[in-house]
Amino acid sequence: MKRLLISLVLLAVWSSALAFDPLASEARLAALPPPGQVPLDAELVGGPECPAPGFVGSGPISLAEVVKRALCHDPRTRQAWAESRLQAARLGLARAAYLPTVNATLSRARTGQSIGQGGSTARNDGATRIAQLELGWNLFDFGQREANVESARQTLQAAVASQDLGVQTVFLDAANAYFALLAAQGELAVAREVERINLQSFMAAEAKHAAGVGDLTSKLQTQTAFAQAILARVRAEGAVRNAQGRLAVSVGESPARPLTVDADDARLPDTDFVKGIGEMLEMAQQAHPELRAARARLEAARARSNAAGRAYLPTLSLSASRSHTGRDYTSAVPDIAQRDSSVALQLAVPIFDGFAKHYQVRAAEADVDLARADLKSVEQRVALEVWQAFQSLQSETEALSSTEKLLGFATKSLEVAQGRFKAGVGSTLELLEAQRAMADAAQQRINALANWRATRLRLATSLGRIGFWSVREG
Repeated sequence: MKRLLISLVLLAVWSSALAFDPLASEARLAALPPPGQVPLDAELVGGPECPAPGFVGSGPISLAEVVKRALCHDPRTRQAWAESRLQAARLGLARAAYLPTVNATLSRARTGQSIGQGGSTARNDGATRIAQLELGWNLFDFGQREANVESARQTLQAAVASQDLGVQTVFLDAANAYFALLAAQGELAVAREVERINLQSFMAAEAKHAAGVGDLTSKLQTQTAFAQAILARVRAEGAVRNAQGRLAVSVGESPARPLTVDADDARLPDTDFVKGIGEMLEMAQQAHPELRAARARLEAARARSNAAGRAYLPTLSLSASRSHTGRDYTSAVPDIAQRDSSVALQLAVPIFDGFAKHYQVRAAEADVDLARADLKSVEQRVALEVWQAFQSLQSETEALSSTEKLLGFATKSLEVAQGRFKAGVGSTLELLEAQRAMADAAQQRINALANWRATRLRLATSLGRIGFWSVREG
């Protein structure tokens, strides 16, 4: 029991030591929710806690629940958080260069000496104790430390922006997995309905043939269409299972967990965030996390280049030490007590290092050019993503209206064809064509709804504005 108590105390002390941040290197992380809390929405920072894995209910799972669980349990969010903490620690390391270093040395040694002469032996044993305290302090280095701190600070800014980008990517992937299952379930419902319709057509053709008022060709054609409908339904069931596995993994569950979502009611979320294309391009340039990360990386590269250039300059440092040495002897030799102290100012002037600093400067300048080109590339890519997502949303919005009308026309046409076929005035080919047109129209309607939702979220992501507001149904 005593050992357990000691272990718990040591663990608590060690945990407190790890959380100790005297140089405030993690101050920038204060606004970021750590793993175990749901990020993205400002009102959710600091809470609520993530749901535990393995407790998804047996009923349909909502889109908001999918996103929340994905943000909490996807390894990418924890990797991004760890990267931010890594860069924060490196910022603390850079700031530590401003502070002095103090080292203490304690040592104790025993010596034994035996001297034999003329048949007699004399011993001279002794003990030595040394206590030393040393201080070193870099007083002035012409801005090298300042440049290193700025580089670390900008690298931390880039890591924080990259964490934001990673979280938004997880958000979008989870939402797309939800919509994929929603579309797959819709396709399966259509496949089952088409199978039912084809079964009715086949039974009607078979009844006509048995009564002698229908030919064998009509029976075989409807039977073939029915078999094709069965095949389509089987494949749709497989697509649903695949989509269920993908969604389950995204929320931290086993792919064997059979998740379901509510049937598509065709309700669409709002598009209030969609503005004029010029305004959205400007918004993306200001808010997109990938752009913020690229800008921070450029500033970090400039700071490193500045530090490399200042490495040619001298540094002024202070050193001080104080020591006590004691030697005790067992023989008649008197004991010794020695105290030493020193204070020194040291000016280090770099003269020649085999052109190492020269090439360090050239490498740092090339790194700046690389970061500048990367920023330009990201600016172009973000602008193109906004443009393409905006244009796609316009097209998909028009497609929604068209597919709704198309499905209405195809359904009405099928009803007419079925009536004509039962009355004996319609041909089998006319009926089969109407069934195919209705199935295609239903499929296009499902695809149009899925594409519109995915495009809307892609546009929000390209603006750097995706959040829980974007998955609330209108």
